[in-house]
Amino acid sequence: MSPLARAMLKMWGLDPATDVTMVQLNEMGLLVQGLVNGVIDAAPISIPSNIRAKNLGFTELFDMTKLNKTYITGSVVTRKRFLEGQRDVAKRFMKGFLEGMKTYLEDENFSINVIQKWTRAKNRDETKEAYALQARHMLKVPRTSIEGVKTILEGLDRIPAAKTADPHRFIDFTILDELEKEGFFKSLYKN
Repeated sequence: MSPLARAMLKMWGLDPATDVTMVQLNEMGLLVQGLVNGVIDAAPISIPSNIRAKNLGFTELFDMTKLNKTYITGSVVTRKRFLEGQRDVAKRFMKGFLEGMKTYLEDENFSINVIQKWTRAKNRDETKEAYALQARHMLKVPRTSIEGVKTILEGLDRIPAAKTADPHRFIDFTILDELEKEGFFKSLYKN
């Protein structure tokens, strides 16, 4: 069970070990298919699959974007050793990644085509709705939230070290700070 799922179940007063039975399905489309076939009763699904499920008549039990809880849906990660030893490579990667985010935010048609290609989504209207939802929550300067890391650590409570871990230990903003200081973001979003 994902740390996020464990944290959310606890937040609602459920014991992840005894109150629910989790079935591991590694592809979002399989979760929707599992709902359709009655193999599972509920699923934590993300865009664009959540829109597909709603259009198939399933009820959204909650919208995690409206919860009073911060969580992380994606991050760029690397080893500290790589960051220290290959800093220039890491910095150039981040520049490319951030330029890709800009393209995502500013070229809706291209982005929808990419989403459809990689998720194999066939319904363009659903993909467009998914894109709008995702774009609305994207940050131009994507700093991982300390509160989001805390949520993950709460979900890893079965691991003793997670209970006392400092969330700051898992985040390094130095490349983003350098890029900001160099004016990269102002230049990137100058229009």
